[in-house]
Amino acid sequence: MAVLCGLSLNVQAAEENKDNKNEEKDTTEVIEVTGYKGSVLKSMFEKRNAGNISDSIFAEDIGKSTDQNIADALSRVTGISVQSTDGEGARITVRGANPDQNMITLNGVQLTSSDFNQAVDLSAYSADILSHINVVKTASADHDEGSLGASVQLHTSKPLNLKNDVKSLTLQGRYNDFSEKSDYKLAGSYSEKFFDDSFGVLFTAYKETNSVRRDEFKVNNFEARNLAVASTTDGRTITDRRVLTAKDFEYALYTNERNRHGGTLTLQFLPTDDTDVALDFTYSKQDLVDTNHSVTIRTRPDLPNFIEGQVAPSSTRPWNWPADVDFIPEFSDPQADWFVVDEASNTLVKSVSRFADGGFQRRNGGNSTENKVANLNIKHQITDDFKVEFGANYSNTVRDPGEGTVQMNLLNNTMNVGLKALAGPYGQPHTGIQPAGFDCTTGICEMVFGDGVVSLNDPENISDNRGYSAFSPDDIKAQTINWMALTEQAVEDELSTYRLDFDLDIDVLGFTKIEFGGKYSERSKYVDDQNRQFRNTKVPVQVIAYDEDGTPTGVKAILAGSGIGSITADNFASDEAFPVDNFMEDLGFARNNITDGWTMVDDEKFLALAYANEDYELETNRLNTRSADLTTAAGYFKMSFAYLDDSLTGDFGIRYIKDTVDVLGYSGAEFTETVAQRAIYDPFMWRQLRNPQLDSCEFDNALAPDDNPYFNRIDGYGWDTSGTPNDTSDDVRIPADPAGYPCYDKYTEQGSERSGWWWNQRHVDRSTLKNDVFTGNAVKGENRSLRVFETTGDNEYDMWLPSLNLNYIISEDMIGRFAISKTMSRPNIDSLKPGFFMRESFWGDPSTPRGSSIRLDNPKLLPQESINYDLSWEWYFNKGSMVSVALFYKDMTNFEEEEQQIVYADDLRSKDLSNYSADQLFKTEEQLRDAFANDETGTGFGICMPKRGNINDVAADWWYDDSDLLNYCATFAATTKRNGAGAEIAGIELTYNQSYDFLPGIWGGLGSSFNYTYQDSKTIPGDSNLIAGKALESLPRTWVPQHSYNATVYWEQNGHQVRLAYRGKSDELIDPYFSYGSRWNEGSDNLDLSIGYKVSDAVSVSFQAINLTDESQRVYWTNRDLGIEPELNDAGEPITNKYIPLNEGNALDGDAPTSRTQILRKNGRTFRLDLRVNF
Repeated sequence: MAVLCGLSLNVQAAEENKDNKNEEKDTTEVIEVTGYKGSVLKSMFEKRNAGNISDSIFAEDIGKSTDQNIADALSRVTGISVQSTDGEGARITVRGANPDQNMITLNGVQLTSSDFNQAVDLSAYSADILSHINVVKTASADHDEGSLGASVQLHTSKPLNLKNDVKSLTLQGRYNDFSEKSDYKLAGSYSEKFFDDSFGVLFTAYKETNSVRRDEFKVNNFEARNLAVASTTDGRTITDRRVLTAKDFEYALYTNERNRHGGTLTLQFLPTDDTDVALDFTYSKQDLVDTNHSVTIRTRPDLPNFIEGQVAPSSTRPWNWPADVDFIPEFSDPQADWFVVDEASNTLVKSVSRFADGGFQRRNGGNSTENKVANLNIKHQITDDFKVEFGANYSNTVRDPGEGTVQMNLLNNTMNVGLKALAGPYGQPHTGIQPAGFDCTTGICEMVFGDGVVSLNDPENISDNRGYSAFSPDDIKAQTINWMALTEQAVEDELSTYRLDFDLDIDVLGFTKIEFGGKYSERSKYVDDQNRQFRNTKVPVQVIAYDEDGTPTGVKAILAGSGIGSITADNFASDEAFPVDNFMEDLGFARNNITDGWTMVDDEKFLALAYANEDYELETNRLNTRSADLTTAAGYFKMSFAYLDDSLTGDFGIRYIKDTVDVLGYSGAEFTETVAQRAIYDPFMWRQLRNPQLDSCEFDNALAPDDNPYFNRIDGYGWDTSGTPNDTSDDVRIPADPAGYPCYDKYTEQGSERSGWWWNQRHVDRSTLKNDVFTGNAVKGENRSLRVFETTGDNEYDMWLPSLNLNYIISEDMIGRFAISKTMSRPNIDSLKPGFFMRESFWGDPSTPRGSSIRLDNPKLLPQESINYDLSWEWYFNKGSMVSVALFYKDMTNFEEEEQQIVYADDLRSKDLSNYSADQLFKTEEQLRDAFANDETGTGFGICMPKRGNINDVAADWWYDDSDLLNYCATFAATTKRNGAGAEIAGIELTYNQSYDFLPGIWGGLGSSFNYTYQDSKTIPGDSNLIAGKALESLPRTWVPQHSYNATVYWEQNGHQVRLAYRGKSDELIDPYFSYGSRWNEGSDNLDLSIGYKVSDAVSVSFQAINLTDESQRVYWTNRDLGIEPELNDAGEPITNKYIPLNEGNALDGDAPTSRTQILRKNGRTFRLDLRVNF
């Protein structure tokens, strides 16, 4: 492992004279901080003398420990849990308050965020710039508002407050045994005093690199499906069962880089004995390189396996089967072997199908985040008793997507459904089907796949392809692009604050100080979250050509403007070898043709081929752009007191805040689209087309006058392209059918000789086409799939925040504390977006929303409020030891929460949305049934947003079942932001620290630190904002484990040290609304080791090992909305596509199954070696 260079600010934090106004106290004891033991002692001293319940971390806790990341260091504090990205701490939750609900400041400056909301990514800052961190858990009136859990205060050093000038250098080498890559950190600091110690300069700089490897198993979606026959895990055969199942499985390899550089500059000037001027500048930049290779298998439950003697749906017929003849398989696929159900959890643990498919993904790109923080602070002692302090603060964060991140999703499209239907029975030599899917029966979810290679024969003619593997990972020729997009996420967050504070020392009736002041701030945030799709080539493309036997013969041309899926992946295969030789092995997955790697694709090669590296001319979706401006004015009054010979001290006060909010965004709808837009159908229109009571269509030849059935519309919008589809000059409009439209078309009847999507393309719903060639010309049409209009919103609110803190010295070594306060945190900025966003999708189980969603944000959200009660007891039983117990309870109101319900929606396809209100958007079942009953036309047109059909739907039974027209209405997973009825969080924090310096000899260097936090959080259920009268369920707060704990055992003597640190937490809710259910983090444990050796007073060496036990992380899923048992009508009969939701409840209560793994990931172990030199 190479030892590489770095710089670190090894500031002796205890040498600083504390000057933070929120922490002022009479410090009579001088503590010299040396080493980790000294930093623990300093933290205890800080806690003992604080006016609030608080915890602190000092430089040694970060500098020479494994926690060189700020978030990871904070995770050692009671009540704090950390969220990690790529194995590194990023965001924190404090006492049940999530990362958006806690204010983090640097030298008193509130940090802005690269997130869409307020959560600060602490991984963007190096811990090397810090001298200490305070976590203040109870509020006083002079504290900045905005934190529900705690105020996290990061501090750099002040040069004139240092006893000695600092000149230090750190060289650090890093190695991760999983990525097998070396990295480094270079860091250093310099401080000096001038002009008789009246002017000082402190400068710290750093540069560090981090290479990340992450292997990950992931389920992207869950659904419910019906099984005709299956086996159970104990070997029994079951029939007619509906179960929960993963829809697709993904294995992913991430090889990311997270590189940082930056620094801080502090100038401090004492122009007089009574004036202190400090100017701080902090800059950081983090560059993220995002590289991903993954493989996915889709189980395709919409395409049923063969059953002997049973008519197969038209969507699963062999490609060469006559359209007017039913296809009846002569054999059955062994579904009892291919499907295995765990009855205890109603879960399909093995799913194999002849019609499953699979493909590869490649993501390549990244972004950079720049943070700029500036602070001017002027203190002036007007008299001995009266002080004034002025601050001007600025914070700015910019997330720059650079050239964006390209994501390619491929599928084995040349091995199409029609070819799989031609394959013989499973097990038949050479020509039998090789199915694909997954098998989790052993506890590890292995992918199932084949090893055959598709024969393209004449690539100009897909119908002569031959193949027998549902998916083969070694068959690059079978892969084409299914979806490709350029993601560009730009964020700018800017905050300016001005404050003025006055302190007056008094001695009146036990009151010792009066403090008052105010602040004014302006914050603006801009978010542009684009995901722009590539669709058609821009230049002619030369690809490999084959003869009728599949032998390469040269190249052939694909015309400019062709779909990007027309180019097989062998034309843009990467020249690189698969990056690792043990993919997924450490997660317990078997070695096979997937885990040994595959032929990767190269996005840059494809873009050069299809776009000649010219402007891609991709469309921008304004629905993903928004901005917010927030203005705050605040003032406070606070009084401190001391009674009983200073045994009882404390403060009380009140703070007033007033906020104004102005937001700008866009509302609208993004309708579904398909490749070439040749298969999207309206069930209400199809119902009329198969109505024999209408006049029969006179134009009954789907292939006339154009040989492309898509253009042969009979509603008056068709085109006769005269045999020249790329030349519009000779196009002739096809008149409407003389019978009128809709008319009775016998080919729309179920089971007709020309039923199905292909023959009925002339009935495609043209209302929302991506390329509506029927309104304009037959080549370049109008984009009708996106409807957008600008929306604005505003809000204004004010609030009074009282607080009381009491500290009582029970004895010389014991302190009791009590605090009561009202605190607030502002709504998530991104939740304040105005308007709504409807997104339609039409793939998947028709009994579910199938990915269709509606998002409603809320500019009128109010701040989240909390009444806080805190009680603590601290016993400092010797100079280096303490025990503390802290109880806390938070009664929260107006708690921001997300609600999700399955709803029906208004039909927006032909509406003028310019003045459309979201209040009109949702339709209840009662409203729809009443509308159908009173529909004089009997068509159902326009009553609801229809559940539009894809190529498989128009062959399904439900498409032809009009016994209940509500089944033709689409459902949406609607999400809204609201101020909930409230939430409660109660907890206890236990801490034990002791230095065993009373032991003899070498044993006197031993010490330990233990802490434990218990938190019980729950929302107070209210009524739904989306479905009148529906009661919501109570859930725990996100990112709040019930149990979290730390244990550190250390030895330190003569500058040498060894420390073993353990950290753990129990399960926690992380996403209450994921794929019709919830996601939960499984509890995790980490063990770290650090060793330090003092070579001399100026030189030291240290070694750190992170995640010694090489732990992985797991996320699991529980169900809420997917149904297993059918709903029954009044006659006791099952209602088509209606199921009773199986809500499995709260996983933390132990009732819900935790076996359905959604994510399993591993980052490996990291080792560091430091050389530190003080000059």
